[in-house]
Amino acid sequence: MSQSNTGPTGPVEFHQLFAVSVLETRLADAKNLNAQLLQVITAQKNQSAGMQRSNINGWHSTTDMLRWGGEAAKSLAIAMLQTVGAYTRDVGMRDGQARFEMAMDMWANVSPRGAANQFHAHAGALWSGVYYVDDGGDSTASLVLLDPNFPTNRMYAPDLQATGPSGESYPSQREFSPEPGKLIIFPSWLTHGVKPHQGARERVSIAMNVMALPLKPTNGPR
Repeated sequence: MSQSNTGPTGPVEFHQLFAVSVLETRLADAKNLNAQLLQVITAQKNQSAGMQRSNINGWHSTTDMLRWGGEAAKSLAIAMLQTVGAYTRDVGMRDGQARFEMAMDMWANVSPRGAANQFHAHAGALWSGVYYVDDGGDSTASLVLLDPNFPTNRMYAPDLQATGPSGESYPSQREFSPEPGKLIIFPSWLTHGVKPHQGARERVSIAMNVMALPLKPTNGPR
């Protein structure tokens, strides 16, 4: 965004640069897909203790959901890959030859009342996403994305903030509400966390990491 204002020295051009790409979409036929996902997640939770990562009081499955999640997990993975593929370009590609293939880790999170996820980032991945199967009866904001510039200015002068041309200040975080069928995608390096769940039912979500794996160069047919 570029805007002009008049300042004490004359016209001031205001530019907002280097935006972070965050994608938000809703899957078609989510009701049917979510019913299938809930079934396989419940079965897996009943037989697996899961693992401890950023989760606080919630169940975190192993990251191989594509192995045990059946066709429903594969359908979600395809939707994730198609979405990020539309917003990813290899600027070094020559002669139309792909240099990367996309791989994915996927895991389920089941969060009872009070469960949360501490702030973290996903090293070793390109894109990360969260898909909501069931909001658990709590539609208030849960996913929190932190401004990657935070806390640079506040380390020097915590009470001073840069403002826009109309005097507005900019938040240091953005929150997203859970909604069955909603898919939120963001760069894997972006710090994020999940606020404590306040619903009466368990919230069920699926997290995904997309990795770009270099393809071995080929010399063509011999």
